[in-house]
Amino acid sequence: MSRKINKLPQLLVDQIAAGEVIERPASVVKELIENCLDAGSSSIEVDLEDGGKRLIQVTDDGQGISEDQLPLALASHATSKLKEVADLDRILTLGFRGEALSSMSAVATVEISSRTSGTEMAFRISGRHGEIENLSPVALRPGTRVRVIDLFSSVPARRRFLRASSAEVARCSAVVKAAAMAHPTVAFCLTHDGRTVLKYPADQSLPERIAEVLGEGIQDRMIPLSGENGVTGWIARPDVQRRNSDGIWTFLNGRPLKDSVLQHGVRQGFKGYQIPGFFPVAVIGIDVDPGEVDVNVHPSKLEVRFRDKESIHRKIRRSIRKTLEETGSVPLLDLPGGASGAAAGGTASSGGASSETQTLNPYHPESGERADVAPSGNSMLESLGMTMSGISHSENVSENYQEGRSVQSAESSLVADSVRVFQVNDAFLILEEEDGLRVIDQHALHEKVLYEEILARRESGGASQGLLVPETVPLDPRAWTIFVETQESLSELGLVAEEFGDGIALVRAVPHGFENRSPANLLRDLLAQMEPVVSSGAPLPDIRERLLQTMACKAAVKAGQPLSREAQEDLVRAREGAFQPENCPHGRPSELFISWLELQRRFDRK
Repeated sequence: MSRKINKLPQLLVDQIAAGEVIERPASVVKELIENCLDAGSSSIEVDLEDGGKRLIQVTDDGQGISEDQLPLALASHATSKLKEVADLDRILTLGFRGEALSSMSAVATVEISSRTSGTEMAFRISGRHGEIENLSPVALRPGTRVRVIDLFSSVPARRRFLRASSAEVARCSAVVKAAAMAHPTVAFCLTHDGRTVLKYPADQSLPERIAEVLGEGIQDRMIPLSGENGVTGWIARPDVQRRNSDGIWTFLNGRPLKDSVLQHGVRQGFKGYQIPGFFPVAVIGIDVDPGEVDVNVHPSKLEVRFRDKESIHRKIRRSIRKTLEETGSVPLLDLPGGASGAAAGGTASSGGASSETQTLNPYHPESGERADVAPSGNSMLESLGMTMSGISHSENVSENYQEGRSVQSAESSLVADSVRVFQVNDAFLILEEEDGLRVIDQHALHEKVLYEEILARRESGGASQGLLVPETVPLDPRAWTIFVETQESLSELGLVAEEFGDGIALVRAVPHGFENRSPANLLRDLLAQMEPVVSSGAPLPDIRERLLQTMACKAAVKAGQPLSREAQEDLVRAREGAFQPENCPHGRPSELFISWLELQRRFDRK
C-alpha cells in the first residue's frame, strides 16, 4: 500500500530549513552580523550567555526597521534585499534569502527591537516556534537589537550536539574576527557572560585592523599587496607560516569566505616561497562584478560559484607573486626532480608562469625520505642562505639559550677530533661529516630535543617545579577564555594554574626548564600562541600537542643566539639521541645535507 503524500506543516518546514541555516550559535551570530552590515551599521555589539546557548544578542546602530515592517522580519522568505528574479544575478548585499530570522524563531525565541532615525519610539516583536506576538513599544537608541533566547529549545537533539561554552564562544569569536577584518571601519565588540572577549574600534585602516585581530607582532611582517583587477590586501613575509589555513583570510565583495578557489590561489601565490605542507598568512579581498559570481548556492551562503574561476585564481596568484618579487622576498629553491639527485640550476621564478614550480624541501614530499643533495642556485653559500631563510621560524620568541648550557644526551661519535662543527650567522651549525656537510637549524634541533624531554617528564610525572609563593596573573577576557579551555592541558605539561577569581589565574608550578622565566609572562605567551588553535575548535588531544610544541619552542635556543663551542657540540650530540631529528616538532625541516660528490659536481670537479 502506497503512502499518502502530505503537505508538511509550516513549523516543521521552518525547522527543517533551520537545520541548513542555523547549525550552532556561530551561525546565528554570522547571520545577524550580516544583517547589521547590510543596514549600514558603524558599530556592532555581540553579547553571549552560556556560549550562546542561553542568549545571543546583537545590537547595531544601523538604519533600523520601521514599525509596519517589523512583523515581516520574522516571516519566511521576507526580505528587503531582493525584489525580482533578475536581482539574483546581481546580489549586492551579504544577506538576501529572507530565511535566517524565520529559521531562528522556529528553533528558539527571537525578539527584535528596532527604531529608525527620526522616530521617537522603538518597537519590539517576538516570535517563538512559529508563533508571533504583537508589537509593543520599548526604549532603544536608533538601530536594531535582536535577541535569540534558548537556541534549539524546540529541537533538544540538536542542542545536545553543541560543544562546551568555551568552544562555542571560540567559534563565535572566529565569525566576529572575519567580519571585523572584512569591514575595518566598523566597530565590533563581543562579550561572553559579561566579560569582553573581543573589541575593535571604528574607523580603522586595514593594517590597523590586522594588528588588532592577528596581534601586534605580525604587523611588522606584513606587506601591502600589489594587487591587480580588484585584488587588495596584505600578506605576511614568506617566513611567517602556519601548520593550517587559519591565517588565510579571503573576502569576496566584502563577504568573508573559506572558498577553495580563493584559498588555493593564495597558496599557489606563495608556492616556491614556503615549505610544502605549511600555510601562509594573508588578508586578501577581491572585488568582482556581482554578475560574475553566484552566492545563491547554499542557504548558509558559505559557498559560491564563479563564472570564471580560473581568472579569479590567476589574479590572486599573480598579485601575490608580484608583491613577493617587488619586495625582494627570497624564494626557496627547487628540489632535484629525480631520485638520482640530478637537479636543474636556477631559483624559482616569481613570475606567474612559474607558480607551479616545486619548492624546496629537504625531504621528498611523496616519500618523506631525505634528499642528500644540494639545492640549486648561483653559488653554494647563496643557496644555503636562501634555503635556510625559507625555513626560519616566526615563533623564535624563546628563552635565551645560556652560553655553554649542555643538552643532556649520551656521548656520540658524531663530534670527534676529526669532525668539525661551527656556527654561522648565529643561527646554523655546519657539521663536517665523512660524506659531506650537514647544515643544522639550531633552534629547530634544540626545539626537537626539548620537545622529547618535556614529553618524557610528562609521562614520568615529573613535569613541574612548584613555586615557593604562587603567583596571581590577571588575564584579559580573550586570554581568560583560552585559559579556561586549556587549564587541564597546561597542568599536564607542568604549568599548574587554577582559577583565582574572575579573570585571575593562580600559578602554582612551572615546567622544568622554565624556573627562571616569569610565570605571568610564560602563561600569557602560551595562551596567546594557543588562541588560533582553540578558536578553530580543535579537539583536546590537538590542543595538548600544540601546547607541548609551543613550550619546546619557547625554551629552545633562538636564531641569532651565539653558542659556545661546548654548547654547539652538546647540541649536535643530542641530535643522535633524538627521534627523527631531521624535523622540529612542528614538522619543519631542521637540517640540510650536501654531499661531497654534489659539491664537486657544482664546481665542475669530476
